[in-house]
Amino acid sequence: MGSSPLLSFLLLTSLVFLFVTPSHSSEYDVAREPAPPVTSRKISRNSEKVKMSLYYESLCPYCSSFIAGPLAQVLETDLMTILNLRLVPWGNAILDSNNTIECQHGEDECYLNIIHACAINLWPDLPQNEIDLQFITMQKKHFDFIKCIEKQYKAPDRNGAEESWEECSGKLGLSTQSIKKCYDSGHGKELVLQNAKETDHLRPPHKYVPWVVVDDTPLLDDYGSFIHYVCKAYKGKSLPKTCSSHPNTSINKDTSLQSVCHAS
Repeated sequence: MGSSPLLSFLLLTSLVFLFVTPSHSSEYDVAREPAPPVTSRKISRNSEKVKMSLYYESLCPYCSSFIAGPLAQVLETDLMTILNLRLVPWGNAILDSNNTIECQHGEDECYLNIIHACAINLWPDLPQNEIDLQFITMQKKHFDFIKCIEKQYKAPDRNGAEESWEECSGKLGLSTQSIKKCYDSGHGKELVLQNAKETDHLRPPHKYVPWVVVDDTPLLDDYGSFIHYVCKAYKGKSLPKTCSSHPNTSINKDTSLQSVCHAS
């Protein structure tokens, strides 16, 4: 049985309407690339990170022990997911009236304070927006360098100050030329004078080094308990495992560190 002309006309009209009807997308829509996959290796840095500053001088033996011991160890833990660690070399140095720096442990200390400041400036912390977990167990370049100098210089068969840091830069693959340029140009001295200004404005004033400050609170002679104070200051939802292994100061306190170099 043949179809009626009216039915054929209606069917044809419906097909034409289907093809000419505009879609919800327009020619002005911008094609968006899919968001990159979120991986478990990325952790966003935010205002919840705890700031810890170490005010120190390069040749104070107690600063050396603190840097090469507990601080070096903590950089290999998950505490770094909540910690923003800063090193501020200056310590008990003073600036006399003719703009000459005098250091508690002599000229070598003044020299190495500047070398430390240059390294911190040349190889700063990881980017502030995110941190890759594969780097959490790796020490920062400037920290590795400073720790190496502290160990080299206090060794019984130690080299001089310059030989010590040059040997460390060679071991770590850091540019000796860049460090020398920073020192010789006077930029390194400018950096330590900035550290001097920051140290002089501490409230309460520092009385000795190491002087450890966690979120603007000085730990005084309890600096060996810094892990406890960092965990306590953290306002985030999830504490790293390192915090659960250091629940209070009596467990975390390292009594071998409770010696200081007093300001004169």
